[in-house]
Amino acid sequence: MKKWTLRLLAVWLVMMLVACQSQQIKNDETSSIQGSEKSAADVYVSLGVEYMNRRMNEVALEKLKKAIVVDPFSSNAHNVLAVLYDRLGEKPLAGEHYQKAISLSPKNSSAQNNYARYLCSIKEYDLADEHFNKALKNPLYRSAVVALTNAGTCAWNAGNLEKAETYYRTALQRNKQSAITLLQMAKLKFEMKNYLSVRAYLQRFKDVNQHTPASLWLGIQAEDILGDKNSVASYVLQLRQLYPDSHEMGLLEKSKFNRL
Repeated sequence: MKKWTLRLLAVWLVMMLVACQSQQIKNDETSSIQGSEKSAADVYVSLGVEYMNRRMNEVALEKLKKAIVVDPFSSNAHNVLAVLYDRLGEKPLAGEHYQKAISLSPKNSSAQNNYARYLCSIKEYDLADEHFNKALKNPLYRSAVVALTNAGTCAWNAGNLEKAETYYRTALQRNKQSAITLLQMAKLKFEMKNYLSVRAYLQRFKDVNQHTPASLWLGIQAEDILGDKNSVASYVLQLRQLYPDSHEMGLLEKSKFNRL
């Protein structure tokens, strides 16, 4: 396979890996890593990401370490290695390589977004927000909707629901069909006890993506509060038929809705 083809594959796979989206939600974002110059490490990065997607993490780690040896100044290689360490629960090592990635290429918006997500996971909310916004300052960043949605979820985790809603709305202004953003907004509106809005966002979600276990369970709860028994029954039936082995099905079986 030609070197440039491997590079494009690596870029695409990395962003599919770190977009923080459920596999049951379609992702129509075309993503790329900004600020990553061509490097002899790119072949090893692409191989590492491919093995990560196959859940062959030990082999992936070997390839990505090799990428760093070949080119210790590759922001892309440090970014992807950090993602792998994060996946493996090696938080200090993940943080070290995220910091290296952004120091080597501050305009690498993928690294800025990934580092911000990492910071949010360790409850460094203000610093995370700063790095989300650094990612978003790059006008060439093709995954701004992903970063905005991640920033909204981080703000929500920090307890700032209004800020979370602002980020989600901005994301939907850029792409009104972003499935993950629509579902997150529906969940947020449930948290805010705005159940009619939950219904509306779930309908928009369904228009662009097949229902997931999470969206069906959310619909069951919202429609129950709204008093629409037919919609509750419809959601229950879909959850049983489509996702009989899901976590949400387990919740259903322990709830009052199991009688429907």
